[in-house]
Amino acid sequence: MHGIVMKAMKDFVVETYDEATWRAIQEEAGLGGKLYVPVSEYDDAEALALVDAATELSELSEGELLYAFGGYIVGPLVETYGVHVEGEWTGLDLLANVETYIHEALRAKRLSNFTPPELRAKRVDEDTAVVRYGSDRELCMLAEGIIDGVADHYGESYEIRHGPCQLEGGEHCDFVVERTGPQPAAD
Repeated sequence: MHGIVMKAMKDFVVETYDEATWRAIQEEAGLGGKLYVPVSEYDDAEALALVDAATELSELSEGELLYAFGGYIVGPLVETYGVHVEGEWTGLDLLANVETYIHEALRAKRLSNFTPPELRAKRVDEDTAVVRYGSDRELCMLAEGIIDGVADHYGESYEIRHGPCQLEGGEHCDFVVERTGPQPAAD
């Protein structure tokens, strides 16, 4: 897992709860005191252990927790990878271009074993896109939270319909994302 995700996970817990909660989650996951640096990489098992521990210690389901974190992580990701984002894009444009402009660039570096999920998006019309998520991590609720986080980041509102799902045996997850409010005016 990329360090940006791990660092954002800590920030999410600390901002939503507090530092003591983060330490308790790390202890429960068997990772007490571990620091996460954005430019490093970590074994996926660590991220999954932290999610399991957070689920165990909170009243949230794993899906609810991943969804909330997905909404949170949009800001740090856009800040980090904003150089790949065109200024005139809408949120749907960003979703339609994540794979081409960000994930493919990360894969092309081949400096590591980091494998971002595959996100394929197809615009159906100006207000609708179909986003296909595929990852052996099966964190589709994180992906759905990110989609809603993109809407918030761009001041848009979306209706999301989650079609085929990896958690139900599918090879991938499909999200039909429809902008339900007016497109924000360009600055």
